[in-house]
Amino acid sequence: MTYKDIVTKLSENATKADMEKLTDLTSAFLETVSGADKLIMRIDMELNPLFTRETAECAVSKMRNEDGTIGAHWNYETATSVLHDKGWSFHPCDWYYVLNMVYSDYYDAEMDNEYYFKLAADFLKDKDAPAGKAKKYYLAMRGEK
Repeated sequence: MTYKDIVTKLSENATKADMEKLTDLTSAFLETVSGADKLIMRIDMELNPLFTRETAECAVSKMRNEDGTIGAHWNYETATSVLHDKGWSFHPCDWYYVLNMVYSDYYDAEMDNEYYFKLAADFLKDKDAPAGKAKKYYLAMRGEK
């Protein structure tokens, strides 16, 4: 029997308690498996095309920035404050990821913060982009679907 078979059969008559038990067992197993973070991100992508705060912070924490630092240049609170101050309506978690991503990839000591704010906004305003562009970009850069 495959995992899919078990889940399919269970879901036909499952109670909430049954699904919680299955989730707990699956989660406990995944915590022991190398590369489980990639699977969890793929599952999250299927269920939610936008970053959550947790997935955005995880992605940002792994950034190797052109200025030689690792991780966030702007923390979540600062990034979302900028978002609100500018009056933009981007998804806050996507904004946090993209703002830090453009800083990480396009760092230039001669540029001020406004430069990065504009790059991030332009990235998210792309009319040709699919919904969930930020997370899809993140997965594509990691070689995932």
